Amino acid sequence: MSPADPVDDEASEPQKHRIVRHVRYRMSRSEKFIAVSLVVGVIVLLLIPFTFIIVPAGHVGVLYRLLRHGTETNFVYHEGLNIKWPFDRIYTYEVRTKTLDESVHALARDGLSVQVQISVLYRPVPDNAGKLHQEVGYDYVDRVVRPISLGAVRDIIGKCDPHDLYRINVEDLESRILDKMHGSPAAKGLIFFERVVVRDLDLPTTVNDSINRKLTEEQNAQAYKFLIAQAQDEAERKRIEAIGIQTFYSIVANSLTPQLLTWRGIEATVQLSNSSNSKIVVVGGGKDQLPLILGSDIAKQPDLPAPTVIDPQSHPLPQWRDLPRLFPKAGEKEGSGNDSNVSRAANPGVKKP
Repeated sequence: MSPADPVDDEASEPQKHRIVRHVRYRMSRSEKFIAVSLVVGVIVLLLIPFTFIIVPAGHVGVLYRLLRHGTETNFVYHEGLNIKWPFDRIYTYEVRTKTLDESVHALARDGLSVQVQISVLYRPVPDNAGKLHQEVGYDYVDRVVRPISLGAVRDIIGKCDPHDLYRINVEDLESRILDKMHGSPAAKGLIFFERVVVRDLDLPTTVNDSINRKLTEEQNAQAYKFLIAQAQDEAERKRIEAIGIQTFYSIVANSLTPQLLTWRGIEATVQLSNSSNSKIVVVGGGKDQLPLILGSDIAKQPDLPAPTVIDPQSHPLPQWRDLPRLFPKAGEKEGSGNDSNVSRAANPGVKKP
């Protein structure tokens, strides 16, 4: 059939109307809901990394508001899951204790060079992390912690003498450095310094040698003082012993008769003869000689006056605590009110007035 045939044109008209109705098809309500859900889901998935933020353990988050006043200093985000606007940003700061090891070259009070090895334990203040981020930033260690540490060590070392540093209490030195760091206005309220550990303190070799010699001489001087004090105490002991011996012989002088001495000599000779060891017994030939004679001139000794006999009841021994010392120590007076006791002890025969 040819295209000009009118019957064919009338037959194809209903088919054209069906094609037009198929192109203008509208989605149902459920299909629209599914489409919108898919679009929203894709958008949500894309915005999740920018909306939800996880703050790790031992950290805090500082919020930076893009469309408002910038860094938020009134609060911080703590550990866990947090929410923000997609166009804002969170900066995390570790608030755990950190350690900074430094080697400090300082000058002592007299200008000598001193090398100090320290370790500084510090941590940011969590509630003021926003202020720290706004005023200092991430590199607060190089901007604040290190300069404050070096300055505090140099200031404290500069006030000390090398001889004082040689025997200074390390805990006292650490405490003074830490107090100096706490007083720094640059870190006040932003960074908390927990402790300063002085690991090593090196003085010049010449200073070490001279201080060692000085300390050795001081120890030798102390040893000599101890020997002198020991000798003085020994002299006191011997003086007291001499007083006791003199008093003893004065008391027993009346009983030391020649007959008693002869009898004691005989007893000693008998005991010597009974011994199982080899011995030689020399017996005197004169009537005045003892049985055991060590020399032939024992009976020719000059006659000396017998010691004065005293009454032990009227002449008791002196109070040893009241005797003045031969070598008074610091705070004691020589001959302080006890000379009478010494004179009576030295001359027990003199009666008390």
